[in-house]
Amino acid sequence: MAKLGLLPADGPAIETAVDTDSLIRSILFIAVFLSVWISFHPFPDLSEPPLQITEAGDLGKEIGFLVLFLLLALWSLFHEPTRLQLLVRPAMIVTLVWCGVTVLASWQPSLAASRFAFTLGNMGMATMVLLLPKNVRHFSDLMTVAVLIVLAVCYIGVFLAPSFAIHQLTDFAEPEHAGDWRGVFTNKNEAGATMVQFIFIGLFVARMRSLALGGAIITLATTFLIFTQSKTAIGILPVVLIISAVLARTRRPVMGIAIAISVVVMINLFSVGSVYFEPIHDMIASILPDPSFTGRTEIWQFALQHLAERPITGYGISAFWGTEQVVYGLSGDNWANIAVNAHNGYLDIALIIGIPGLALVIAWIVVLTLADYYRVPYAPHLQPLKAFFLQVCLYGIYASCFETAIFPYVGGERFLLMIAVFGLRYLSVSRAAI
Repeated sequence: MAKLGLLPADGPAIETAVDTDSLIRSILFIAVFLSVWISFHPFPDLSEPPLQITEAGDLGKEIGFLVLFLLLALWSLFHEPTRLQLLVRPAMIVTLVWCGVTVLASWQPSLAASRFAFTLGNMGMATMVLLLPKNVRHFSDLMTVAVLIVLAVCYIGVFLAPSFAIHQLTDFAEPEHAGDWRGVFTNKNEAGATMVQFIFIGLFVARMRSLALGGAIITLATTFLIFTQSKTAIGILPVVLIISAVLARTRRPVMGIAIAISVVVMINLFSVGSVYFEPIHDMIASILPDPSFTGRTEIWQFALQHLAERPITGYGISAFWGTEQVVYGLSGDNWANIAVNAHNGYLDIALIIGIPGLALVIAWIVVLTLADYYRVPYAPHLQPLKAFFLQVCLYGIYASCFETAIFPYVGGERFLLMIAVFGLRYLSVSRAAI
């Protein structure tokens, strides 16, 4: 079996060639994560109206990611590219083939095809970036550097350029978020989700490398998270910490997977289910001051209505929300027409690749990934990494009940989720090398 990067270090580097190799690995790794987290357009001006609806993507972003993809591909070509075969599994192939079918059936095939290609490129980056760290400690060190850079940039923005790092009353959309921190991100919810992942990284670093560095990351990320006022991120964080601890102590894989999935079912039942089940709605109304989940129920009703019109193939990847047909052409007398997503990842997946596609994604990213977690053989040096990957996966699975946090959209939290999915797969199939 090919030797993987996420293994214990054999010894210190003593040759210049090795040092050069480590430097290249480190720079490329950090560049990828900074491009994903900080993006190529940090601190966007939200006072400006959004660009007109168009099938053209962000050219600068596409070129930037293309360059990084090519650099990763070139590096992987000379560093045992056969290792990538370990990440290929039938469920993933079938899911991607189905996505291709839905592209052909989309009401905007060209748009769906371009977004699907972009998704494939980012998935490829998520697989190749796993090969860059030389061992688990190197992975921990690189994540520490990348996270601290992002946190520093976010805090600098808050204190030196608050109009670009904090939501303002002058924001063109959602001025009600005024005062909530967003840092380099476009929205407080994206910032909140990323800060939760930074907390997981801090826990990993504290266990793997340095209690002081890990504690600093946790403190900075938690403080920023609180000021984002992102209800989903703040609410899901303790759920993930509790469930991950339970799964770590559950010896039977079937029981652990059932526990994790039951939480998804319950959250969706008491959120999206409140749209159709009156008793659930009444119970939610008696508990929460806003039973509409800040207007999400209108979007869920709108999404379910149009899912019923194309339940098999959906509308195509990124070919529903924000398109002219939805904003101007579909019926609806509320703000759901101009929503950017369904505020529920599972509804979004069903809308773009149909109910069969949703079933495939759940099987691949949820069920099989949790099974991979239990298949990872015990090794003391891998336990912090294994726990980190699990926490990232659980957050993506649970946060998707209120946001779009899983496949196939591209973003910081979704990119790290794909890395965690592939990472657990890596660890589970490479036991001979461990």
